[in-house]
Amino acid sequence: MQLRPLTLDDKSLFNNYASHIQTRLSSYAFAPLYIWQDHFQFYWTLRHNYISVFAKQDSDYFMPILPIPCAIDKPAYIETVHEMYQFMLVSNRNPQFARIENVPEGLLPVFKDEGFTAIRKETEYVYSSNDLSELRGDRYKQQRNAYNAFKTRFPAVKSEPYHVTDSKACFELYECWRKSRSEKYDDPIYQAMLEDSQTAHHIGITNAKELGLIGRVVRINGRLCAYTFGYPLNSEIFCILFEITDLSKRGLAQFIFCEFCRELKTSYNWINTMDDSGLENLKRVKLAYHPKRLLPTYNILLK
Repeated sequence: MQLRPLTLDDKSLFNNYASHIQTRLSSYAFAPLYIWQDHFQFYWTLRHNYISVFAKQDSDYFMPILPIPCAIDKPAYIETVHEMYQFMLVSNRNPQFARIENVPEGLLPVFKDEGFTAIRKETEYVYSSNDLSELRGDRYKQQRNAYNAFKTRFPAVKSEPYHVTDSKACFELYECWRKSRSEKYDDPIYQAMLEDSQTAHHIGITNAKELGLIGRVVRINGRLCAYTFGYPLNSEIFCILFEITDLSKRGLAQFIFCEFCRELKTSYNWINTMDDSGLENLKRVKLAYHPKRLLPTYNILLK
C-alpha cells in the first residue's frame, strides 16, 4: 500500500471525497487535520475509491477520521476499514495505539458488528446560527449584557475581514493570551495544550487562504485585539476552528463571536464550535450558549 504525504496540493482531492459525507462532525474537513502537521506526520492513500488518512506519531499510526466517503452500506467500504486497520497493526511498533478516531455515534452499531469496540472521545457543540447572532431571551441575558457593555465602553470597535497583513498581530496576540492563560492555570496538561495550539494557530493563519479558512479580526482604535477563523463543513454547517481575544477587555469574546455568527447566519443554519478539549471552564462557556445538539464522537478499536 502506497502512502502519500498530505500536502496543501491534496486539499481539492480531499474535498471532492469529503463533499459526499453526511456528517455534522468538524473533523471531516481538510483544515482541522492540516493545522496539526507540526505534531503528526499525515499521510493518505486511496483504496477501493475511498480516501484513508493516517496520522503518525513517532513510529505509530492512527486514523484521525474514518475512510471517506463513509459508505457503510457497501462491502468494499467495510473491507477498506479492515484493511487500513490491519495496516496499522502490522506497521506500528505499539499495535495498541492503532485506532480510528472521530467516529459518529450513529455508525457504532455497524462497526460493533464488525468486531470493533468503541470508546467515548469528545462532544461537539452545534448551535442555531440565528440564536447566536441575536442573543434574544433570558437564557442569553448574560452574553447580551456583556456584548452591550463592551460596545458602550469601546464605541469605535470594528469587526473586519482578516487580511494577510494581520498575521503578525495575530501571532503576537496569541502569545499574550497564552502567557496570561499559562499564569492562571498551572496544570501541566493544559500548559502542553497551550504550546501545541500555538503552532496549530500559526499554521492555520499562515495558510488561511489555501486552507479555505474565513477569518475576522476586531480592532479597537486601530489595534488588533481579537481574531477568529473557521470553515464551511457543508452548505448547512460552519465550524469555528479557533478564537483568541485580549483577555483584559471584558465582553470582547461575546462581541467577536456574536458578530461573526451574525455574518454567517445568512449562509449557514448551524454553527459547530467543535469540542471542549476536556476543559471544564470551556465546557461551561459552550453550554452557556445553549447548543441545539451535542454530538458525541468515538474512537473505535479492534477487540
